[in-house]
Amino acid sequence: MASARLASGSGATVRQLRLLVADSILRSTAAVSFQPLPDHELQKLSDDELIEYIRNSRNAGELAAGRRALMVLVCGYERDVKRRLSLRVPKNVVDDVAHDALVKAIAAAFDGTSVGEFRSWLHTIVDRTSVDFYRRAERRPKESILPSEHAGEDDVWGAEPSIDSEAGAVELRIIVEEVLETFNEKHRQVIEVHAFGGLTAGEVCDRIEGMTVDNVAQIASRFRAKLRARLDPGGAP
Repeated sequence: MASARLASGSGATVRQLRLLVADSILRSTAAVSFQPLPDHELQKLSDDELIEYIRNSRNAGELAAGRRALMVLVCGYERDVKRRLSLRVPKNVVDDVAHDALVKAIAAAFDGTSVGEFRSWLHTIVDRTSVDFYRRAERRPKESILPSEHAGEDDVWGAEPSIDSEAGAVELRIIVEEVLETFNEKHRQVIEVHAFGGLTAGEVCDRIEGMTVDNVAQIASRFRAKLRARLDPGGAP
């Protein structure tokens, strides 16, 4: 009986080793075949191609390349995000809340495999951002009316400065990169693989020497807090 259990256990161990070897081979193959693309080439890819590129970059360990592709993918849905928010928040704050939602999406981790999964993921972030807007509004004094806003007429506005989608995408990238630069190299690596790469805290600890699950959680929390502070300097901590 004992020998049977031993044989069974050995079989399970062999199967696990085979799976690990197969996974290692796949990752090695992906690392060799994956080629990071510049932004202007990413802009030419379809949504499906961008999602495949993000998945391949993650398998190849090229997390920074995957994050830039996610930025391009997210920013391509700016109009969709604004349309969704226009049903949830006042017209005069749609652009600001959309900006917040887009950056939050870039800072999150998308590990899906289809456009449908991506849209569902993005819509969840947009809806949560609209809820956050109302929570913050409850803690703030009433804002002054802008010179170009017609008092008492919510749908009548004058000309306000604005930026186009491409400029907005560049701004989002700059914000994320600047926040990352405030962390040391090891902590940036944690953020790359955890916040952007989608690895669990335990998986991060296996990959980065000297890290604990608590360390990973604290680093990720500080990163998100700093990012929120950049997006909403006047908001509550």
